[in-house]
Amino acid sequence: MIPRPSNTAPLLDGADSDCETGTWLTGTVRTIPGSLVYDLPIGTLIRFSDHIPEPPANRQGDLAVWRLFNGIGRLARKDPPPHCSPLAQPASITIRMADFGEHGAVGFTFALGEPSTAAMRFEVLQLPPVGSVRILTRDGDNTELLHFAEDESAAVAWLARHPVPAAIFDPVTADEIAAMLVEGRWGR
Repeated sequence: MIPRPSNTAPLLDGADSDCETGTWLTGTVRTIPGSLVYDLPIGTLIRFSDHIPEPPANRQGDLAVWRLFNGIGRLARKDPPPHCSPLAQPASITIRMADFGEHGAVGFTFALGEPSTAAMRFEVLQLPPVGSVRILTRDGDNTELLHFAEDESAAVAWLARHPVPAAIFDPVTADEIAAMLVEGRWGR
């Protein structure tokens, strides 16, 4: 059975008020198609849903399957479509439900051009806060989010507890977030 992530719906109840950790986009939560999720910065907090109501707690099998397609996580990876493939393949994203190194660090990968993903609903809950630090690792031409730290000292502390060779510190800058807001898709 898949454990229920600690960052599910109750996190959103007070999201409109006093969020000191970043730019919350609730109140007018932005529901966007999967194709636009690819344009978001790594570390964006996203709720994903397949529009199916949660089954009762006594139906554990159904509940485990439902949790595969409904939850909240951070955008951890973006893979472009392959260039050399003879078959058309869509871009994909990975949304991670917990940090690397934690028990239950589950990541879900969605192929953005597939019919099954077209029925998914993605909501942008929070852009990465300015001053936070993404700890990334390289995988070929792509990077993947291992941990999202509040600031540089928290990133250093996390890396001391979870040694990762060739980890990359990527601070979130005001310019990066401003560019997202200027484009007009993510503003209030």
